[in-house]
Amino acid sequence: MSASVLRKLKLAHQSLGRGDAAAAAALCEEVLARAPRNPDALWLLGTAALMQGRAQAAIPLLERAVTAAPERGSALESLGLAYLMAGDFAGAEVALRRAAGMPGAPASVRMRLGIALLEQGQHEAAISELERALAAQPHDRDAQLNLGRAYAGAGRWSEAQGAFERVLAVRADDCDALYNLGLAQLERGEPVRARAAFERVLALDPGNVDARERLAASLFLVGRYVEALEHLKPVVAARPQDAALKTALADALFQTGALEEAESAAHSALALDPQARGAYGLLALVHYIRGELDQAIDVLERGFERTGEEPLLGSLVHLHHRTCDWPKWSAAWERLVPLLETSSDIGSPFWLLCERTSAEQQLSYTRRWATKRFGRIHAERPLPRSRKPGVRLRIGYFSSDFQDHAVAHLIVEALEMHDRERFEIHAYSYGPDDKSAVRARLQAGMEHFVDVAWEADDALVRRMRADELDVLVDLKGYTAGDRLGVMAHRPCPVQVTWLGYPGTTGTDFIDYVIADEYIIPHGAERHYSERVLRLPTCYQPNDRKRVRVPPLERQAYGLPQDAFVFCCFNQAVKIVPEVFTRWMSLLRRVPGSVLWILEENRWALGNLKRAAEALGIDAQRIVVAERMPNAQHLARFGAADLALDTAPYTSHTTASDALWMGCPLVALCGETFAARVSGSILSASGLGELVTHTLDDYEALALRLATDRDYMTEVKGRVAAAGATAPTFDSAKFARDLEALYVQITNR
Repeated sequence: MSASVLRKLKLAHQSLGRGDAAAAAALCEEVLARAPRNPDALWLLGTAALMQGRAQAAIPLLERAVTAAPERGSALESLGLAYLMAGDFAGAEVALRRAAGMPGAPASVRMRLGIALLEQGQHEAAISELERALAAQPHDRDAQLNLGRAYAGAGRWSEAQGAFERVLAVRADDCDALYNLGLAQLERGEPVRARAAFERVLALDPGNVDARERLAASLFLVGRYVEALEHLKPVVAARPQDAALKTALADALFQTGALEEAESAAHSALALDPQARGAYGLLALVHYIRGELDQAIDVLERGFERTGEEPLLGSLVHLHHRTCDWPKWSAAWERLVPLLETSSDIGSPFWLLCERTSAEQQLSYTRRWATKRFGRIHAERPLPRSRKPGVRLRIGYFSSDFQDHAVAHLIVEALEMHDRERFEIHAYSYGPDDKSAVRARLQAGMEHFVDVAWEADDALVRRMRADELDVLVDLKGYTAGDRLGVMAHRPCPVQVTWLGYPGTTGTDFIDYVIADEYIIPHGAERHYSERVLRLPTCYQPNDRKRVRVPPLERQAYGLPQDAFVFCCFNQAVKIVPEVFTRWMSLLRRVPGSVLWILEENRWALGNLKRAAEALGIDAQRIVVAERMPNAQHLARFGAADLALDTAPYTSHTTASDALWMGCPLVALCGETFAARVSGSILSASGLGELVTHTLDDYEALALRLATDRDYMTEVKGRVAAAGATAPTFDSAKFARDLEALYVQITNR
């Protein structure tokens, strides 16, 4: 090689060192004009192209350099880098593996090989190479950052977090490390810490759209929907064609109650992507909240037809059931049944309680669903507070139903009867203040009653921990509007589910479920993720302070004066064809009798009347009970002769209501929690003979009561006596029994 060529190559190398790629390239081209296969000139010219961001132009030059000097590791590394920059990660892997095999290969080769493997999804292999690179160069920022990314790709989130924190220990304002740390913290179920990381990124780089999007996600996870919305809007503006972002915006708007804007955003998402499953679900929810069940069903049917997504099918099953459209319900249910054993996302477990499912199926699905919903939340159980003898136990009740709601009407007197010398009672209400009489009683009857409706989950967890509760009782389960996410963050050392949800939560953060020996018989505990606590009588409390208003004349309710009146005031979603067919059989066998049902929605009423006519029963024999205030609603039981149970989701509050008002109930009980509540209420009231377990026995008992006047008179007398003497209605005893459970579990 001539002295002139050597001098030009040296000058080219120096130019690259100064960052002057253009000058280096000019010098290399002069060399190549005289010596086209000179490996140094090819390598330096390719490197200059890389410095200019021209990876595609660099690749052929570097391939020629490698061909001319196959053992030159620096050229192989540069070729691997060129492939990386061009997005050809497989090509990069080949070149970098060859470079790594050269004697004395620098740590940068291992680092870049790790990146090539990482980008191909070979996370464990990438981890191995990056760890080797860091062993040689412990302070290499790029190796440490990419090692964190590889850990994250492998699902090793704790190690990923450690890697990013090591970068930040050296460079506290490293935006890439901060952003990736936030992602790791989100995946580890630490949205509050993730929020702080993303906020730091935005303080350093306000235009970072990815960080703003993730900040919105972290705020959403802790119930800070208004704040999430503030960050989502500019992200959507920056990426107007992103259907997933429009769907997230619709969700945030829905959570803040902006239904019209949520509807518009969902429509926008679907216009961008007709496969946007979440948008269909949100749009259906908007219609459902408005009571537009037909439109909700139309959206779900369209969405399922286009996407085949399981959650949409689950919602369809529920709404077809709620509207008593049994042909469509049956068809949808048959499609859903095979998914029960494997899916984790066919809708809320609450819907399954109304279907023909076993306790084992309910637990299996609910576990999977709960893992999907709460699996990324990892919170340490707080230590029990230190209590001296005589210090009161602190019990918290958590619900949105401290209003004119069935749960409030059941529980109010039991809460009033708590022994204040031994128990300090806290209520956390996140439902509306409806100014009702029962709300006023609850506020007056509990020592601490706080409205947390607009308090974010993370703030509420801090509040509960500051209150140092001994037991926290959730009264919602998976019923509409639950906030079990708060419980998932473990605000209390002992957490219990009771009353609002008749089933298992399938979680590891709810420690106990309160039931009784009838609802969960000994041996059935395996069907519950929680440990079972049993009250000595029925698990359901009652309020003896309810006023018994006398009923109106039957004519005022639209009832025939002299007819035998069967009634069922349960929700329409509890009615199934098999039971309804038996009701129609009773009408056929008891001349002139009528069935009095609650009007929940007009579609259900229309479908039930059509079903009656298909069974040969005049639809006029189905009488509609309109919505009324609670006292007037209870009075209607006095105008009925016999209440009929539903199955597999039996009468719960309505069973107690019927007995309280002196109306006998024929129960039809099964295996699951929801299928046994009416039997528990009747058995605890000394009326176990009114509990049946087959459709034939159910119909036979109802027919006997409707046609045997002496038997009906005797049963009615015992029902009336139960309202005065049965332990089911002894609120003081119930409060003592409940308190005994609290003492038992806090002493464990």
